Amino acid sequence: MGEADLLRRRAEGYLLGLVVRYGELEGPGAASTVCHQLGISAYRARQLAKTAQGVAALPQVLGAIQDDRISADQAGMVAESNKRAPMSEQDQQELLDLGGWQGHDEFKKTVAAREDQRRADDGMSRAERQRARRSAKVFDGTGGMIVLHAEFDQVSGDRVKTALGAMNAKMLGDDIAFDPIRTFEQRNADALVALISQQPADNNDPVAAGVPGGEIRPQKTVLVVSADYDAIESRLKNAGLIDGTPIELDELRRIACDADIVPMIFGNDGQPLYVGKAQRTPTKAQKLALYRRDRGCVGCGLRPQVCDAHHIIPWDQNGPTDITNLVLLCPRCHTKVHKHGHTIQHDTVSGRYRLQPLPRPSPRTHPPPAEQLAAA
Repeated sequence: MGEADLLRRRAEGYLLGLVVRYGELEGPGAASTVCHQLGISAYRARQLAKTAQGVAALPQVLGAIQDDRISADQAGMVAESNKRAPMSEQDQQELLDLGGWQGHDEFKKTVAAREDQRRADDGMSRAERQRARRSAKVFDGTGGMIVLHAEFDQVSGDRVKTALGAMNAKMLGDDIAFDPIRTFEQRNADALVALISQQPADNNDPVAAGVPGGEIRPQKTVLVVSADYDAIESRLKNAGLIDGTPIELDELRRIACDADIVPMIFGNDGQPLYVGKAQRTPTKAQKLALYRRDRGCVGCGLRPQVCDAHHIIPWDQNGPTDITNLVLLCPRCHTKVHKHGHTIQHDTVSGRYRLQPLPRPSPRTHPPPAEQLAAA
């Protein structure tokens, strides 16, 4: 493994040297393009080209990569720090010596600390310098996933950590009470989505005011999806996002349960032929009535403010947005309806709605053994 890592580092150094030279000849944009053609992600290609551009002015650092004294990632840290606060050859050498035995995270802290020392007389505090370095990126990862990477100054970062921790703790309480299957990392991801896609409830909002603990409500966002309509079979198919990424029809129906739908008809050449008005979602009064009637998810009882308004008769089958055609479902139970065939049953005696799983198939009668058939 050590020998393989040595070869990898040397290859990285050699490749980075070539990218440096190519960037000098064709420019950084061309370097990023050729890196992307090597089969790595667009984000990693941009990072490699950015590192090459930075170390081009630091031959001492480039030589250290090619001699396997530091990694390409460590060289990128040094180059970025040099852009913000130019360093002397002695500063470079001290960092190169430390990079030989410090790990990635420890070396990153060392580079930041040395940068603060060099910039001590620039009239800015450490917090101001950190804030100037804040950044956030959202890009496509592997396996069709979306990756969010962000760096904050200490104060903003602590605020984010506190808000994320509080939302995670609230979701943990729901997990304990209703036994959903979520890991800590999955709950953290759900908490981040909730913080970004929801907003504090308005005190004048009758829906939020009528629900105990209704601290947040969904924030209006626009998600453009499309689907083909098969007129012969009278059904939707080929659903996808605006960039062509396919999504399941069940997921499209789940999203549409609590969204404004703007019907549009396109010709074969992609030109819009008809644009209709938005289909109304449940009103605030209807949401309040659902909260008071269902008191939470009709499947598991999860608190109402995290539930969606689900159409019992689907919207794509002309299901009306009436209170008698709506029930509250949490995201987990909502998935059971759209993906696993669960249905909504109405108890006419109590007036309550409940989630009904598919009936279990009756046991099959095994055929008699072959010898019995032969005897008969």
